[in-house]
Amino acid sequence: MAQAVVKCEICNQATGRNVCIECEHLFCNNCKLMHLRMNISQNHTFKDVDEEFKSTVNRKHDMVFLLFCETCGCIASKTCTTRKHNWCNLEGVNFARISELQVEVSEQLESYSKEMQIKKRSISMVESQVQRLERDCQKVREEIYSRGEMLKSTVDEIVSSLTRHNLRKEKKQQDKAKAYIDKLGKLDENLNNLKRQYRRIHDKRIGVGLQNSLQNLKRFVDMYDPAIPFMPSLGKIAYADHYKYKTNYSEEIKNLFDNLYFDIVSESDSDTK
Repeated sequence: MAQAVVKCEICNQATGRNVCIECEHLFCNNCKLMHLRMNISQNHTFKDVDEEFKSTVNRKHDMVFLLFCETCGCIASKTCTTRKHNWCNLEGVNFARISELQVEVSEQLESYSKEMQIKKRSISMVESQVQRLERDCQKVREEIYSRGEMLKSTVDEIVSSLTRHNLRKEKKQQDKAKAYIDKLGKLDENLNNLKRQYRRIHDKRIGVGLQNSLQNLKRFVDMYDPAIPFMPSLGKIAYADHYKYKTNYSEEIKNLFDNLYFDIVSESDSDTK
């Protein structure tokens, strides 16, 4: 098999190492300089030979790799075969296999591209679901807030009602105690007045005058009602604390939201409900 050499497309002698973008030709270094000196091409741009193309060239010998060493698992130029691969199993380039690989890779890439196009169409569906999710979650948050405000309002009303009821109970018992204390105070005051009158009469009157005064005082004493009212039993407020052994009320409060169901469900689950 003939061994190819990467030659300059202008002089066809030296190794081509530069590609003119405008002319699309391979130049050696000398021809590149001459090309740039010409007025018509002095503004042309060059780039180095593509790395993939360089990978097919044995830089040591400037020869193209045309053989594959199955023993070493690498490519080799014909010059290498006489130096490093004398006893190796070498074979030439299998163009049929290259064509086969090109077809396989091309078909795979085409298949992946079609699949990707189909998947890309789902982006709009996902974005639509995200928007719907945002609306639904916002609606749930509003319902949670509304439910919470309603419960707080109800709790405030209950607290206010219980407080008023408690105050009425307190005032009723206070009035009962005050009436008892006031009545005892009145009886004590009347008794003290009678006692003062008695001492005055006893100290200042004698004889018939004393007798007459005592008889008059006796009528007032007989009118005095010494009946002392029974002491009222005020008792105590019996508050049945059913939660006194519980550390918190979080579960009790959560139960008030039981009928507000929300969760993330799949499309299939939501269709069956």
